[in-house]
Amino acid sequence: MEHVLRVVENGQAFTLEAEYDGNFWFVKIYAHGNGEKRRRFTYKINHPKDEEAACQRGWELFKERHLNGTSS
Repeated sequence: MEHVLRVVENGQAFTLEAEYDGNFWFVKIYAHGNGEKRRRFTYKINHPKDEEAACQRGWELFKERHLNGTSS
């Protein structure tokens, strides 16, 4: 099963998709702009309990590392 989370941060739209392979969560982060969807990063996360928690953790990591921890 795949879970999708949509986020807008400082005017930039992102989509996070979480998939579980039986061992790990893979959270893919896509940036949207100019009518295009571009994958920015994929995080392999091993401890969240569900899709929502995996997406939240992926977003925290991405924001901290690539958006300088800014928040809207």
